[in-house]
Amino acid sequence: MADDQKQPGLQTFDISAEHENNGRSNRNLARSANCYINCFEVEPRAGETRVHSHPDSDQILFAIEGDCTVEGLTGRYVLHPNQGVLVPAGTNYSFTNTTEKPLIFLSLRTCTEEGSGGRRVAYVPSVPSDVGIKVPEAQMSSQGIGSHLYVYALDERTIGISPLLLDDWNRATILRMECTYEKMGDSIVAVLPERLADWYRLDDLTDGDYTLSPDPNGTRVTVDITPAIERQIRQASHV
Repeated sequence: MADDQKQPGLQTFDISAEHENNGRSNRNLARSANCYINCFEVEPRAGETRVHSHPDSDQILFAIEGDCTVEGLTGRYVLHPNQGVLVPAGTNYSFTNTTEKPLIFLSLRTCTEEGSGGRRVAYVPSVPSDVGIKVPEAQMSSQGIGSHLYVYALDERTIGISPLLLDDWNRATILRMECTYEKMGDSIVAVLPERLADWYRLDDLTDGDYTLSPDPNGTRVTVDITPAIERQIRQASHV
């Protein structure tokens, strides 16, 4: 076996050695004309949080330490250590470290040639759900409101709504999507996209299911859905 490993083209790698020697980064372990193996360490709340696909490249994500939350259009899956997922070419997905500890995982990809496997195609479906959040129009309209709003999944209990693309929220968000809205008197009802409503496991919202915290500049509103979560817990306990 020792002689075989010295033959041209064979590449060996040691995940533990790479982790100890290189610290937290994206580390290339092995590469050929047709595939590569990388080791990633991802800080809490980080990851590839935008839904996307690699049209010419299969990918395997394999968790080594920590939990990796992978989301496809059909659901959300949590990979624990020694668990993995195969993402076929063209499949839309995202992944996030939703824990408070670093995540270490392997990424194995096919077709690494320029313009092939490395190509990313963003995909963020925005199909309206039946879940709406009513916001006084004055709390967001200081710079005008166009044909749609942006909704930001800021954390497990907090949604941000704004007509603007906001850099600070973009950096903090787990998911950002466009959404439609309806006018209701002096208020606007932001209609959450199905994917974002599913992410929060929301079937409906009443006015008492959330509290609003408007920004003083009148361009954004933070929505705390803790009351809705607590209502769901109470209902589940009586089932």
